[in-house]
Amino acid sequence: MRAATVLCVALAVLPLAFCFRPYPNLPVPTPSAYLNDAPAPHVHVIYTGGTIGMKKDENGEYVPCPGYLEEMTEELMFFHEPGMPTFDITEYDPLLDSSNMTPDNWLMIAQDIESNYDDYDGFVVVHGTDTMAYTASALSFLLENLNKTVVVTGSQIPLSEMYNDGVFNLVGSIYVAGWYQIPEVGLWFNSKMYRGNRAQKYSAWSLEAFDTATIDPLVSWGETVMVWDHNILPYTNNALTVPTSISHDVTFMHMYPGITGAHVEAIIGEGTGIKAVVVLAYGTGNGPSDNTSFLNALSSANDRGVVIAIATQTHQGNVDLGTYETGGAMARVGGVGAFSMTPECCLTKLAYLMANHTSEEAKTLFQTVLRGEYYANIDSTHAWRA
Repeated sequence: MRAATVLCVALAVLPLAFCFRPYPNLPVPTPSAYLNDAPAPHVHVIYTGGTIGMKKDENGEYVPCPGYLEEMTEELMFFHEPGMPTFDITEYDPLLDSSNMTPDNWLMIAQDIESNYDDYDGFVVVHGTDTMAYTASALSFLLENLNKTVVVTGSQIPLSEMYNDGVFNLVGSIYVAGWYQIPEVGLWFNSKMYRGNRAQKYSAWSLEAFDTATIDPLVSWGETVMVWDHNILPYTNNALTVPTSISHDVTFMHMYPGITGAHVEAIIGEGTGIKAVVVLAYGTGNGPSDNTSFLNALSSANDRGVVIAIATQTHQGNVDLGTYETGGAMARVGGVGAFSMTPECCLTKLAYLMANHTSEEAKTLFQTVLRGEYYANIDSTHAWRA
């Protein structure tokens, strides 16, 4: 009875999604687009794995369950309501917990989208939440000249539980990917679509697990679907392309009080093979300016051609290596500021760049806006909006 009540309430809410507010410069549908028997858009759902399609095993632990996501989308009426796009599901074998994702998986997803690009109106990547922000960011760089909507989504609670967030995360993603032509990779969670390379996971408990500290959502679904077109990237006339390789030789280094040169050498020293490092520094990109061994280790890595990207440990803020002397020290050993790019964005952008560019080229492109990952020429005083 309780489950039936949940279904009835949800069904009462779903038709509200079909109230559109048209925005200029976006090919959004009007109600007549589906009321007058217009062909429904067709969406490709790439199911990589994640909590959304898991069930508990004999030990009471959630594990991937092949075939379960497709079974549930066939059974649940939400996915077959008037106005919903049609969709096909491609399920990866094996299904991947997102904690097991690697850069090669990011590239594989991008290549799968490329190979099916002309056959679908939009794409949804179903993914685990733990590394979802990394995949969404990586896809934004790997899908060059994207002109269709790509949405990455998942859930905190699996569809196998009566109370879950998976149904409407997936419904919303398919709906927006089909009806709206937004030339970006978005991350959809809790009725909002964020720019993929700006999103971060803020909570392992809340159903509002993701947010962006540096830009408002691209799409919000409340009583109506709201598309904030002033935030959306422009279209391109060029054909979609996907690179053939991605670098694994990029790493993080988290700064902490007492960090030493030996720590730096262990992570990016000669012999590690590391080509780029994202240093998670304090505040606006500051580090220990009086720690000689630390600075010498960074300088030595820079001399060997290692790209040293300086990001911030904070969620809101802009890296400006000229604000404090401790930030200037990072610049003097070869560090390049990440502006307001998230750590996830920094790592995936460098993985994309280092596969096909020299260190000097990568440094320049790292501080160039490629996919809306930060806004250039922003007063650092207001950098939390950048």
